Amino acid sequence: MRNAEKRTPARIARVNVASASGAADRRRQLRDQFFRRQIDAKQLLEPFNHLPGVLYFVKDTQSRLMAISGEAVARMGFQSEEEIIGRPPHEYLPPDLADKFLADDALVMGQGKPMRNIGEMYYNQRGICEWIITDKYPLRDARGNVIGLIGSVQTFEGRRYLLAHLGPVGKAADFIRANLGKAVTLSEIARQAGFSQRQLQRLFLRAWGISVRQFIIQSRVQAAIRELISSDRAIAEIASRLGFSDQSAFTNQFRKVTGVPPGSYRKRYFAQFSAKHMLP
Repeated sequence: MRNAEKRTPARIARVNVASASGAADRRRQLRDQFFRRQIDAKQLLEPFNHLPGVLYFVKDTQSRLMAISGEAVARMGFQSEEEIIGRPPHEYLPPDLADKFLADDALVMGQGKPMRNIGEMYYNQRGICEWIITDKYPLRDARGNVIGLIGSVQTFEGRRYLLAHLGPVGKAADFIRANLGKAVTLSEIARQAGFSQRQLQRLFLRAWGISVRQFIIQSRVQAAIRELISSDRAIAEIASRLGFSDQSAFTNQFRKVTGVPPGSYRKRYFAQFSAKHMLP
């Protein structure tokens, strides 16, 4: 009778669960032992240097750069990583951008929680600032203390192309970008994507971290950036071409995204753009 009790399904199930739990514990121990070794952290970052469209950075608790993608180094006008390592944002970025980076860094490290889909400005391949999407994660030591952060940078265009496979989100994003100068409504965008307005909003928040309306504004500002640095059109004309109700509304939205008004942005980056012989 005692042997029969040992073979009951409930008893067997408990033994199997205990065995599986023990195996899982042993695997976790193997993992922990592996990462406690003196591994050169740069080896873990090296593969990301060859990932198209994605940049990375690592910072300490004072937001000083500890590691950064080779492509990012070139974009900021440096020759090597050694020239920028140990520098805080204000030593390699304009004050407005540096302040924004520092505020986000402090939030991530202070709360110990990641921030995803952060809209920020950064340098593109031509050395001109454009809108990018950043993810930031706190870095902890073996005791669980936050010792810095690690993040990735992806261009607006890069994220859009990578999300194209999501179907309705990619289709809606393309429709918005193709009609920036028109007053398209949410219902019209949803109809083009083949989803309800509520479903489309939910998908946009999941993919981009922003609403459809915010995506429209960000897209218009991104297009405005190109116009400001590559043409001599008046700011009022650019605002009208891109669907803003007036120049004042355009200036307000542009400042929210970039941190500076369009006139100041043009003064700062038009000369850089021209110097690189990118104008026709």
